Amino acid sequence: MSFEHARFLAQVSFPAADRLFDQFEDRVSSLETMPERCAYYDNPFAKPRQYRKLSLGNNLLILFQVVDNTVYIELIIDGRAEIKPLVDF
Repeated sequence: MSFEHARFLAQVSFPAADRLFDQFEDRVSSLETMPERCAYYDNPFAKPRQYRKLSLGNNLLILFQVVDNTVYIELIIDGRAEIKPLVDF
């Protein structure tokens, strides 16, 4: 999802797409040190306290889970999509 968003953004503004990738890399790599700092993703469609959320810009939400000492990114949600009413940013 982030690649689709960046591809669309690059058609409008390549520097903005480049900033998005830089921000993605910074935010995701920061999960290595302390992923527990992120709030749990509380949504009736998800198992309680299984996923955590990390915002990326104004429109993207990264859902991940921590199993043992490994972070697994499960989903990247574009908040502009039609599923926005189902997603709690």
